[in-house]
Amino acid sequence: MIIPICIKEFDIYDIFYNDNNDLIIISPCEKSPLKILYNNKLFKLYICKHNHTYVYVYENLIESTNSIKLIITKVNKYPKFKNKILMSTMVYKEDNYIKQWINYHLNIGVNNFIIYDNSEIYDNKSYHSIEKTSNLEKILEDYIKNDIVVLIKWSYPKRMHKSGISGQTTQQNHSIWAFKNSKYIGLLDIDEYVNIQQNINILEFFNNLIITNNININNIGSFKLLNKFFYNPDDLPVDNYNFLKIFNCDYITKVGREKHFVIPKNIFTFSIHMITNGKRPYTVPDYKIFFNHYYFLNKLARGKNKTSMKDISILKHLKNITFE
Repeated sequence: MIIPICIKEFDIYDIFYNDNNDLIIISPCEKSPLKILYNNKLFKLYICKHNHTYVYVYENLIESTNSIKLIITKVNKYPKFKNKILMSTMVYKEDNYIKQWINYHLNIGVNNFIIYDNSEIYDNKSYHSIEKTSNLEKILEDYIKNDIVVLIKWSYPKRMHKSGISGQTTQQNHSIWAFKNSKYIGLLDIDEYVNIQQNINILEFFNNLIITNNININNIGSFKLLNKFFYNPDDLPVDNYNFLKIFNCDYITKVGREKHFVIPKNIFTFSIHMITNGKRPYTVPDYKIFFNHYYFLNKLARGKNKTSMKDISILKHLKNITFE
């Protein structure tokens, strides 16, 4: 597990080199922005327009060792995933469903997963641990050993007084800046499953989409996917992979709830459902791809809606998955 470099006094969540040799500092917008100098040079500051996240950037700093001293701390260095398709998510109390999410998306061609472990509950002011609700390091042990998963201890409050849901937005921006040379990063939650309609492999799908629609990849910030809610009004079993066999659904959500596969080199800041600083998204038509949102998963009090609609299109992606 990777431990971020935390400086509580300044609400700094991590300090790290990215794969462009940029020195990055990630922080929530909880206090006024800092003026940070290194070698008498001021860091660039990118502020999320929703006021969730500060990103401080010192460009192209050539490192001499794996870590350096900055004031009183060292600097993290993350793995390089050049031209890889990643998925990044923050996880809280999802022990029973995280392997399914990883296995499914491995099956459609995602290469690696950046998992931010938010399972320790911390006091908002002191960051003092109150309760630990999970053991992801043990659960994901094989994936970590095989370099499929990077597990990051993201022991920060999900919600802050001023910067709102900055626990998640700092996670998203952390991935965008840490893995700038990856091809795409899917920013989805554990109850959201990419459902390709016209292909079974995510890389082939995007490549075909780019060619067919003459998309200049340098001019867009992301591929935006629309949401489709799935419900469980009859309280069918949801253990193991059984929730993927529940087909009760709603219409595609035309506005709101979107999720993205971002192109990190073309984005400066991101906030949950949208690019807040960077190139515009490309909205992919839902007849080509969308994501199944299992709204009831791990949330007993919601997702009871009764509908007459069913969607079984995900079945084609389950053929190579062994149901336990």
